Amino acid sequence: MRLALLIFAVIAAPAFALDLPPDQPTYEKPTFDRPTTPDRPEKPEESEESRERRDITRAPKPAPVSCPKVKCVTDENGHRRAMFTADVQPDMYYLGRNFCAQAPKDIEVTACCLAKPDDTYQILYNVKVSKKAHWKAKQFCTCVLELD
Repeated sequence: MRLALLIFAVIAAPAFALDLPPDQPTYEKPTFDRPTTPDRPEKPEESEESRERRDITRAPKPAPVSCPKVKCVTDENGHRRAMFTADVQPDMYYLGRNFCAQAPKDIEVTACCLAKPDDTYQILYNVKVSKKAHWKAKQFCTCVLELD
C-alpha cells in the first residue's frame, strides 16, 4: 500500500509542479481633463497721485514707551560692566549683573524689557544670547516691570 502511494506521488508530482504564471494584469491609465482657470481681470494702472497718496498715509511704527534696559560692556581693563537706564531701580542691579555674567563677553549686549498692555513683556536683544542668559534676562524683566 505504501509502495503504491509512493509510486502515485512520483508520477503525479510533475503534473502538480507545472504551474503556469498568470497573465500580466491589464489596466487602463486614467486620463483627467485639466481644470480651466478663470481669466483674471487686469488691474487698472495706478496714477502717480494715488501712489503718492498711499505713501503719505503710512504711519511709522511707534517707539516703545518705556523700556528698562541693561547694557553689558567690557571696559578698557577687561572687566564686564552693566549699565542701566534711569527707570531701573537700584535694588534690581544685581539681576542685571547676573544677566551680563551670562551674556556673550566679546561684544556689547543690550536687553530691553518691553511691557505689553496685557501684563506680559517681551525681551528685545541686540544680539543672540544663550538660554541661560535669556533665563537671567527673564528674571530681570519680571522684577523690573513688577510682574512677579
